[in-house]
Amino acid sequence: MVTIVDCVKRTSHEGNDFIALIVQDELQIVTSNSGNVYVAARKASIPSTLEFDEAKMMIGKELPGCIQKVEVPPFEHVNSDGEIVHLNHRWQYVPESHLTEQQAREVEELEELEVETV
Repeated sequence: MVTIVDCVKRTSHEGNDFIALIVQDELQIVTSNSGNVYVAARKASIPSTLEFDEAKMMIGKELPGCIQKVEVPPFEHVNSDGEIVHLNHRWQYVPESHLTEQQAREVEELEELEVETV
């Protein structure tokens, strides 16, 4: 399950305005390359046809599915510290109905692990 945590106004490549829902998955304990432990949660955006006021009312609602890492052509991204980082992936929401059986099992196993470690 993912939770809708925000909504934002965006403009498409064609110049059309639309509203995107920002979804977030469960908190995870992550260890950095330097060995530091921190808490993280993956986020993704989902385009919608909702009006902004309708989208704001969706904040806090849960959607079945998960957020998965998707490989994309390399691109530059400016992070919150102003650093330019080179990435070749993005995070994408995948509805439960679109998960393969293997992916669904992996998500279920991860959720079981998270419950055990919390």
